Amino acid sequence: MAKLLIASEFYNKLLNRKDIQILIDYDGATPKRDEVLKLIAEYLKVSEDRIAIVKMENLFGQHRLSVHCHVYDTAEDMKKYERKYVLKRQEVEVSGKTG
Repeated sequence: MAKLLIASEFYNKLLNRKDIQILIDYDGATPKRDEVLKLIAEYLKVSEDRIAIVKMENLFGQHRLSVHCHVYDTAEDMKKYERKYVLKRQEVEVSGKTG
């Protein structure tokens, strides 16, 4: 269905996460956010509850999607450091104050 390519990857020690830019080539309709989350989790071999998709955008005139995501060391780190609206998009339960 889709082909993934990691464009850039950086480990942020302060926030216990990897900042990753991924290019996804796809056929047919644009994949939904939850489908992209599953693809990235399978490709990186991490659980979905540790991945936060920050931005998804189609590249003009191509069947290609540019995705910026954060892969945290633990799910607790994700809930602690990730912005509230990003967690809300992925329907992650948020308790207390987040960044």
